[in-house]
Parts: sequence; structure tokens; C-alpha cells
Amino acid sequence: MSDIRQTLKTFCWARAQHRLRLADYTSGFSSAVLLIAVETDVEARRVAAVLAGGFSSLDTQKRLAAWCGLKLAQKHGAPVLEADPDASFDRGPGGGVAPVTIDEAQRRINARLGVAA
Repeated sequence: MSDIRQTLKTFCWARAQHRLRLADYTSGFSSAVLLIAVETDVEARRVAAVLAGGFSSLDTQKRLAAWCGLKLAQKHGAPVLEADPDASFDRGPGGGVAPVTIDEAQRRINARLGVAA
């Protein structure tokens, strides 16, 4: 299981940092957490745990793996991550991950927490 956690952590970090840098935003931990949380609808504290290499549920692993273009599978009875040939980062709402700006991510997080803009 630790191999999956490390692989998922690496892929999530890489994709988040790449996306943030393309948009000229800082690619720090909190920015990556917010971006991933908004785009995957996984709670920010769960995303933070994954990015820190900590424990994550099977559902969280599946959702974050899909965000990275991966899927969970079994190999010799052990869980593994493999590339998902059907994954696409351009499918949009209802069919995959749609990119959002950092400002939009912050607005959605604030709305979830009930914080006034």
C-alpha cells in the first residue's frame, strides 16, 4: 500500500505544480491542495494527507488517481496504479476534470465553508 501512496503523492504533486505554474501561480502545498480539492471534490484535509504521503481511503485514492490519469488495479493480489488509457484531462464537467482558476477554486472552497467573499 505504501507504494501506491508514494506514487499517488508524486503524480498529484506533479500535475498540480504543472497546472499552477502554467497559470503563473505559486506551486506551494496549500495552492496544490486547493486546486486538487476543487477539481476532484475531495475534502482539502484528505488531499493534504495524500500530498503528505499519509493514509487515504480507497475512494480518495480512486478519485485522485483518476485526476492524474491513473486507475487502481490488482497485480498478483496487491494493489497497483496503472495508466488509464481512457483518461483525458479535457473532457470537462460531468465527463472528467475541468480546469478552474485559483480564484475560482478559492471561491468554491469559501462557499463550501460558508465564508463570505
